[in-house]
Amino acid sequence: MARIQLLPAEVVTQIAAGEVIERPASAVKELLENSIDAGATRIDIDLENGGLDLIRVVDNGGGIHPDDLPLAFAAHATSKLRTAADLFRIATKGFRGEALASLGGVAKVTLQSRRPDADAGAEIVVDGGILGQVRPWGGSPGTRIEVRHLFSSVPARRKFLKGPATELGRVSDIVEWIALSHPGLHVVLRHNGKLVYDIPATAGFTDRVGLFFGADVRNGLYELDSGPPGENGLRVAGWIGDPSIDRGNAKLMYLFVNGRWFRDRSLTYAVQEAYRGLIMTGRYPVAFLFLTVPPGDVDVNAHPTKAEVRFRDNGLIFSLIRAAVKERLLRENLVPRMVAPPEPERLPPPAPSLFEPRPIAPPDLPFRLASPMPARTAAIPYGVGDSLRDSSPVASDEESQPSTESVGGSLRESSPELDDARIAVESDLASEDTPGASAPPFDFPTPPPGTALQVHNAYLVQETPQGMLVIDQHALHERILYEQLRARVRAGKLEVQRLLVPEPVDLPAHQVAMVLEAKDALAELGLEVAEFGGNTVILSSYPTLLSRRPPHEIFKAVVDFLATKEQLPPKEVMLDHLLATMACKAAVKAGDPLTADEIAYLLELRQMAEDSHHCPHGRPTSLLFSRQDLDRQFRRI
Repeated sequence: MARIQLLPAEVVTQIAAGEVIERPASAVKELLENSIDAGATRIDIDLENGGLDLIRVVDNGGGIHPDDLPLAFAAHATSKLRTAADLFRIATKGFRGEALASLGGVAKVTLQSRRPDADAGAEIVVDGGILGQVRPWGGSPGTRIEVRHLFSSVPARRKFLKGPATELGRVSDIVEWIALSHPGLHVVLRHNGKLVYDIPATAGFTDRVGLFFGADVRNGLYELDSGPPGENGLRVAGWIGDPSIDRGNAKLMYLFVNGRWFRDRSLTYAVQEAYRGLIMTGRYPVAFLFLTVPPGDVDVNAHPTKAEVRFRDNGLIFSLIRAAVKERLLRENLVPRMVAPPEPERLPPPAPSLFEPRPIAPPDLPFRLASPMPARTAAIPYGVGDSLRDSSPVASDEESQPSTESVGGSLRESSPELDDARIAVESDLASEDTPGASAPPFDFPTPPPGTALQVHNAYLVQETPQGMLVIDQHALHERILYEQLRARVRAGKLEVQRLLVPEPVDLPAHQVAMVLEAKDALAELGLEVAEFGGNTVILSSYPTLLSRRPPHEIFKAVVDFLATKEQLPPKEVMLDHLLATMACKAAVKAGDPLTADEIAYLLELRQMAEDSHHCPHGRPTSLLFSRQDLDRQFRRI
């Protein structure tokens, strides 16, 4: 073993920088927190190349005294702590005194500051841990910090950073946290000279939510407040989302304590528990919760980047959040509201191919399936049912609406073949002198071989030689669409429909950068996008196979998938995932009623699928109940 020795100062600085400054977003977070602690009401952030080449933060806060500029870059030098007891009642955002010292050791940092009561300010430059001289500076009151060439002196760390789009996305997350937790703060973010966000101080909380996450999230929020703090000083307030706007990940579950963003799995689970029974397993609610906790009951010094905190009584806060969210949800009528879909654009039929749905002659059924609700005009909107309807001649009103009559309270369709039988049954019932004799007997129609019955508008039940097959209509249609899209993309024959008027789509800033980075892969899927300006991209085309679903809906599903990735995967992997996402979004849903012809055609396509047993995401498309299983359940064996 070598002798113990002190590490050189530059090594110590780089170790500290590795803990506090992980990437450009970490530097932005530390600088923004310092500006807020200085009383700033406006903060301007400028980035170049995702923050790898330049981070500039300018505020109108209280400034720094010229004599304190060198101390700002000294390790563990701060104006926010005096004694060890202060660590247990932190009321500021930053307090460690490590951020500027760490930045100065791994980048070139220029600090310029002027106090409001001073005639002039001062500046200092630190490059690789070497302090320059303090010089006069004549800027406006506040502080201006430039960080150039982050990790230029530590190439081993710089190579682990992601691309500019990913790093911009991380910075955008930080800006969102700060803007949401400080509604009275004016925040401006620019990237490579282009405006990303300009959030005025007058923009309220819900306005900011709409800007960051879209109008559907903003319009689906319920305000929550547990009331004034009690004897324990605890309070939870904020906004929670209607179950209908749930998400596939937990990114829209935001927690703040005393104005500080943090993450905590147990408290996130408390929110999920309050939504139990209202959203499906694997889905996550939308929530923006602000905790008020006495400073002495929360330790914000538990993590180098202050991303995690510790509470004196975590169980009490867990119960408070769960009870407050659940009570607020109980006050709302959460019955799903039906929203009429936008009228789809009429498109010419695509060229026929092996995978294109084709008309099937209606089977000669001895019965007709009666539905308690009128069949919708697009039961299977994306390739199964519509081609059947579109290819059949249009019937007159009298032909398309079968006559009905009420018999014993049940609605049955009249047909000449059944009139005689029905009259005979009604005569027999009328002759019986028993209570309730007017009610018809139970009717269990038996479908012809090879067909299936729809159950709960979600499952198809089919008799097989082995027993009974139960099919998930959504999972099966998702697999069929996935294979159709994949085959056409591989063959280079994916039909693309160009929009007569390109459709603008508003997205969060980091998603705009990610979409533009993936535009070549999206073009192979028929989704042609281009930059429009600000937070808007233009969608010019989309796959014809999915034309029954509004183009922006398919596109946003793809963007939501991309947003879950730390970085863009290899092109082949990304294309496969995107195909699965598009197929899932476009497939028939549970709750969509199907006609007998649509069911028959879906079962025919099932026989043509390469893998009809699982959807692209791995869920089974069908379950087989053998004859032996059924006999065993009914105690026959």
